[in-house]
Amino acid sequence: MVQIKNYYAGSNSSQGFYSLYDEALKGLEKLYIFKGGPGTGKSTFMRKVGLFLMEKGYSLEYLHCSSDNHSIDGLIVPSSKLGFVDGTAPHVVEPKYPGVVEKVIDLGQYRNDYQLLKNKREIIELTDDISENFSAAYKVFAEAKKIHLDREEIYLSAMDFKKADQVTNGLIENIFCAPFQEEKNPTVRKRFFGAATPKGAVNFIDNITEDLEKRFIIKGRPGSGKSTLMKKIGKNAEDRGLSVEYFQCAFDPNSVDMVVIPGLGVSVVDGTAPHIVDPFRSGDVVVDMFKLCMDTDIEVRCKKEIGELNTNYKSKMTLGTNFLSEAKRLHDKLEDYYKEAMDFTAVDKKREEIIKEISKF
Repeated sequence: MVQIKNYYAGSNSSQGFYSLYDEALKGLEKLYIFKGGPGTGKSTFMRKVGLFLMEKGYSLEYLHCSSDNHSIDGLIVPSSKLGFVDGTAPHVVEPKYPGVVEKVIDLGQYRNDYQLLKNKREIIELTDDISENFSAAYKVFAEAKKIHLDREEIYLSAMDFKKADQVTNGLIENIFCAPFQEEKNPTVRKRFFGAATPKGAVNFIDNITEDLEKRFIIKGRPGSGKSTLMKKIGKNAEDRGLSVEYFQCAFDPNSVDMVVIPGLGVSVVDGTAPHIVDPFRSGDVVVDMFKLCMDTDIEVRCKKEIGELNTNYKSKMTLGTNFLSEAKRLHDKLEDYYKEAMDFTAVDKKREEIIKEISKF
């Protein structure tokens, strides 16, 4: 059965643009790296190749673009260790083993640069304005992170870490209680299940976990130990010789928002905003760290302070999203200039050439 999985390998985070592309592409035996400016058809090229492969019965992984909700930045065929990726900024990918593993496809060769020169001033202004909007978004997200840390400080004062350890140990016993077979070549992968996009927070949690029998949904507040719990469970799985998939927090890549243990059919996911997950499947189990490990009266004692911080945090995140949205609007205008200068008939021929090539591979 053909399976389609959706991920992000890059995120608009509180640390700026954060790339996990090296992680997402590792282990591939053949990688096509697309170069060329905006509007040269890289995403469309990969989508059409994906349709061809899907019709041939291959399961696929799509790496979505965090700055354009309708674009993809990568396509992976796990069973064939084959991949395609947009290798342009901000997630620059260069060949490490050119001609042997990686092959660069420059779609810019099908572009009429004399046509672009007619709009040189507009193109330069748009490009600079896009960069300024991304910088503004990252600045606001960094400010939101500071507010988040202030919220954490309040909740940490009400945290019982011994209880948190007990909950974690209980989960570990639950997850690993049944007999399982140690894997010969276990792998560790890191990606994002979601991202801050021009349309707000987007995630693919349901898609990623749809084939897993058990989902432990971790609820709580900032500072309630959700990420620490997941890191410990992931490390435990690694120590037992199992493959683990870590899904970093798109806002704070130093934190983990989900751990998947494919060999056990288990996921442990942070089910709080902005990626709320509520139980609706028979294998869903909710673990509320706030109720189990915290003095819940903290929200009564610090109601006003917490309320103000929550309001400020949401305001900053909304402003950051607005900057991303404006960057996308400007990028669409920029793409229009490049599309007018492209020979897409030649691009289509190149795609057919690549399809013949990968058919042999």
